[in-house]
Amino acid sequence: MRLLPRLLGLGLLSLLFALLTMSCETSRRGTEEYVRPDRVKAVDGSPSADERPSEVASRQIAQLSETGQMEYKTSQSELARAFIRQFGDGTVIDKVMVRKAPGKGQEAAGYFLVGLGLRSGMFRAMALPLQNGGDNTFSLSSAATRYIISGVGCNSCTFNFEGTRIVGTTCADNSGGSRCDLRVEPTNSLFTRRPGAAPAR
Repeated sequence: MRLLPRLLGLGLLSLLFALLTMSCETSRRGTEEYVRPDRVKAVDGSPSADERPSEVASRQIAQLSETGQMEYKTSQSELARAFIRQFGDGTVIDKVMVRKAPGKGQEAAGYFLVGLGLRSGMFRAMALPLQNGGDNTFSLSSAATRYIISGVGCNSCTFNFEGTRIVGTTCADNSGGSRCDLRVEPTNSLFTRRPGAAPAR
């Protein structure tokens, strides 16, 4: 008679042990499936680290050949698409060039990547200074300043240079009421893309 309670006690103990083992196994599986914190949006709605744009530090744009010809290492069609994305307001870019800005005195020449186009029939342009790698290669940094021209009643605008700096703009037809507005932005995102996104083609 004493054997029965003892067997029942052992059975209950075995059942309790089995339940505890199953509980630990479930916890382990749950830990492996835990979502990384940086993939979850913050409470205030700000984007997570994975949703923020990942900037390209620099991108080689062109190289000056021994004959003095500018050879594009990033195609002009890809540059035009990058300018259109950067404007983001319906501006269509139909001409891209690397323009030389002669320095003053002993100052070395500077080079700018320039995109020209139209928005609703009005002239638009953007210029960004390029970094000279010292071997006649020119790269665009995501930290490069953007100089943006918006024509108001002006068919064509030009950037005004002082040495290697853009200091203003001029309306080519110079008729009454026509002008070119210049805006300066501190950085650019011509080649910025989000992590996991396909590269621009």
